[in-house]
Amino acid sequence: MINVKIFIDPGHGGTNVGAVANGLRESDINLAVSIKLGDILRINGYEIKYSRTSDINLTLSERAQMANNWNANYFVSIHCNSAASRQANGTETFVYKLGTPTAVYGQSIQTQLVLQNGLRNRGLKAADFTVLTATKMPAALVELAFISNPQEAKLLSTPEFQMRCARGIANGIIDYVSSK
Repeated sequence: MINVKIFIDPGHGGTNVGAVANGLRESDINLAVSIKLGDILRINGYEIKYSRTSDINLTLSERAQMANNWNANYFVSIHCNSAASRQANGTETFVYKLGTPTAVYGQSIQTQLVLQNGLRNRGLKAADFTVLTATKMPAALVELAFISNPQEAKLLSTPEFQMRCARGIANGIIDYVSSK
């Protein structure tokens, strides 16, 4: 493998903690999974850069610009979902547009993530999130599970489940890159 660069964005951080539910802060879960993901990818020969490795504030545009300035080959942003209904559940991945090569990248991540974490597959979806539209490389935003769902929050709080999520995302990236 020749110098494939993966930019990992642990969503939220600093004063923007994201969703807070069931005693958890989304920003903390995102960072924990992202660090595990980076470790797995690095072991597999990928070059890794993070938007953050501590609890700091970054704008969405800053995150995209960091990836662009580094000339990353691929971008992935890690998040936890939240909903008014405590029953909402499952895993989903977002890309800017469906039916594109980037959508194939996102689908690879979604497929492997659901295989590893065992949660309901909510599918691949399109969204015009800044980190998906302002990045110059294939970019995906992953919603691991619902922090607002008590059962999924309990899973999200454990290092074992966080590692399963990281392994799933890594497997999806590795599968996609190796198919290129």
